[in-house]
Amino acid sequence: MNKPRVLINSTSTASVTRNTDREELQPAASGQRWHIIRLYLTTILLLSAMFTVYVWQSTKMVEVKLRIKSVENDINNLENANADLRGEISKLQSLARIESVAKNDLGMVEPTRLVYITMPDKWNSRP
Repeated sequence: MNKPRVLINSTSTASVTRNTDREELQPAASGQRWHIIRLYLTTILLLSAMFTVYVWQSTKMVEVKLRIKSVENDINNLENANADLRGEISKLQSLARIESVAKNDLGMVEPTRLVYITMPDKWNSRP
C-alpha cells in the first residue's frame, strides 16, 4: 500500500506533520472499487445469461416432449385406422359378399347352361 508522506513544515524546524488526506488515497481506492464493481457486474451478467439459457433450453425441452407425445398419439391413431381399413378391405373382398352384391344389387344370375366351345388346333399352337 501507499505510505503516507511525511512533510516538514518550512516555517518551523521542529514540526513534522503527516499528510494523510483522502485525496491521495482516493484514486487508488477508487480504481480498486471500480475493479470490484466490474467484477460483480460481470459475474451477475454471466449468471443471468446462464440462467436465461437454462430456462430457454428447459422450455424448448418441454415443447419437444409435448410434440413427441402428440406425434406418438397421431401414430397410434393412424395405426388403429389402418387396422380398421384392412379389416374393411378383407370384408369387402370376401367372395360371399361379392356374390351377394352381384345378385342383389346388380341383378346378375348364375348361368344355368354352360356352353363349351372347342377351338381349332391352329389357335392352340404357338409359333
